[in-house]
Amino acid sequence: MRLQTEEDDDVGTDGADQEGTAAEPRAAKGFSFDDMRLGVGDRLQVECPVATGGHRSFVRVVGYMQDTSLIVTTPTAGGKRIGLVEGDLLVVRVFSRQSAFAFRAHVLRVCRLPFEYLHLSFPTLIQGSIIRKATRVRTQLPADTGPEGAGAETVPGVLLNMSATGVLLHTKTALGDKGAAVVLRFTLKLHDVDNELTVVAEIRNVEQAIDADGIEYYYGLDFRDNVPRTRMLIRSFVYQTIIEQPRHVI
Repeated sequence: MRLQTEEDDDVGTDGADQEGTAAEPRAAKGFSFDDMRLGVGDRLQVECPVATGGHRSFVRVVGYMQDTSLIVTTPTAGGKRIGLVEGDLLVVRVFSRQSAFAFRAHVLRVCRLPFEYLHLSFPTLIQGSIIRKATRVRTQLPADTGPEGAGAETVPGVLLNMSATGVLLHTKTALGDKGAAVVLRFTLKLHDVDNELTVVAEIRNVEQAIDADGIEYYYGLDFRDNVPRTRMLIRSFVYQTIIEQPRHVI
């Protein structure tokens, strides 16, 4: 057994920009603890019991003792410590460079000195997915869209699927030809928080369909160079969907 310390190799989970090109996602596949490549300081998302408010919070890895305990900082909500007690069951999620993982862990001990941290049961049953750069998830997100440029009119549409690099947009209004830039405005619900995004994308392909109401358009869009926060939120939404709703993976 060994306790991981700051001197060990630190493989962070914040480097989502370095996406992989692995094969199709392997939803619900079992992984080992080593597959997660956790390092001191890595961020984990924990979902707390309903009795404590059911909050989702980010914590940091303090260390671990193989097959014995995973040590993390105490989760907080609204700047206050969440009142966890020994025996509480948490759902823990890890978003790494090329993978998304999830496991359950019990609180073994709540510690307050020399700082507040938790001993969690060592994860034994870990599920996850290997994420391709273009892994898509099904969505039904309403969006307002229009040509790039100040004062351009917007029209309603629906985002039918999304990846870290683009979306499939359905609309009843023509937006432009291949290579044209459009602006999307939509809301992503991430960790129970609504995030309003404005995203610039480029039309890569377009298909038309005719129904009783007229012509419909399906636009394949690639995201352009958006701000880091926007890229992070989109990736986090895709990874969260892969873990929580694997049947939505395309």
